[in-house]
Amino acid sequence: MTLVCCPYAGAAPTAFLPLARTLAADRLPVTVVAAQLPGRGRRVREPFAPSLHALAGPLAAAVAHLPGPLVLYGHSMGALLAHAVAAALPSAPAELVVSGSRPPGAPLPEGVRPWADRTDEDLVAGLVRLGAPAEPFADPEIRALALPVLRADLRAAALHRPAPGPPPACPVTAVAGLRDEEAPPEAVAGWAAYTAGGFSRHTLDGGHFLVEECLPGLAGLLGEVIRRTAPAR
Repeated sequence: MTLVCCPYAGAAPTAFLPLARTLAADRLPVTVVAAQLPGRGRRVREPFAPSLHALAGPLAAAVAHLPGPLVLYGHSMGALLAHAVAAALPSAPAELVVSGSRPPGAPLPEGVRPWADRTDEDLVAGLVRLGAPAEPFADPEIRALALPVLRADLRAAALHRPAPGPPPACPVTAVAGLRDEEAPPEAVAGWAAYTAGGFSRHTLDGGHFLVEECLPGLAGLLGEVIRRTAPAR
């Protein structure tokens, strides 16, 4: 089977290498692939996508032929993208796993300024407060490359709404960090309304960047999903 990973805002596919290595060490029957979005990495010369739906259609077409059942996983912005991909696939994936994300279109708490509307300084400070490393943003060249990618992704995430029609028929597993100010457990619970399959919510003892901070726990949850959805041998 195949686990398809959708990145959070500004992230490259390499963000999922530790997760892939952990799952491989557990000898799980899965191939891990990660989406390379336009405007970065090998696709740096391509324009940013105007919306997550513009990304979801081509990504769904690219993964539909992959071997075995599909499990989609996305973190933060990637959770919204993975949900859009699930809706765009010709048949529902085996399961959708989302983490660190409010459901599509969920309002921000009163008084919280949208990420895409913040100044560069406020944007960087907010990300560091959530747990992002400060060192890369101290380098002017890296900062100049990273901020346009971040802003494009954050704008697409902020404007995203689910496509018309019924939600994906697959089960949804939602994961929240206990100390995540951006997507606290009570907000992540809202994903229950965005699936026509079963729903379960899990919490990990971490903040927003639980892909790195809570790697063993996240890999354990994904391992459970893979084991129950893998075809019998």
